[in-house]
Amino acid sequence: MSVKYRVKEQRRAERLNTRVLKSEIQGMPRKKMEMIYENVGDRTKTNINTNRQLPLQDGWTYYQSSFYFISTEKKSWTDSRRYCRERGADLIIINNKEEQGFIKQITCENQLWHWIGLTDIDVEGRWKWVDGSTLNTGFWRSREPNGGRDENCVETHSSGWNDFYCNKALKWSCEKKLF
Repeated sequence: MSVKYRVKEQRRAERLNTRVLKSEIQGMPRKKMEMIYENVGDRTKTNINTNRQLPLQDGWTYYQSSFYFISTEKKSWTDSRRYCRERGADLIIINNKEEQGFIKQITCENQLWHWIGLTDIDVEGRWKWVDGSTLNTGFWRSREPNGGRDENCVETHSSGWNDFYCNKALKWSCEKKLF
């Protein structure tokens, strides 16, 4: 793939993200908009009071009141989580079918596995999200989870979730909730 093509595709994706963001914030109360603005920082000279357009940080995508970052490099589950936390986010927590579909779409285009914020490292078989909440609904692959004491972290793929070795280097997905 040529550099020119990649730049063109990146610009197309940025325009799409901006359109999605604009449609999501239509009619949003000013106080919430100010909170978003503080979270994403002043990356452009856009005036929040005039056209309500908000910038996106490099590599972040907005969806359902959260910003998501999809990595391009690979790290262990622990190092991936550290990366997210250093940026005021955490590994993604998938709350519903729509969010699972969104993550599946943006992470699985390249057919690679991605870390999510789910683990049973504290108590075997008791799956908890990085915020401490217990898993209620999962999107496991057939016959998963199956790793016993050795596979304590969760990766996602187009075919669903899989428990896997936490020290394996994979891409990851961060989420920064706004509300």
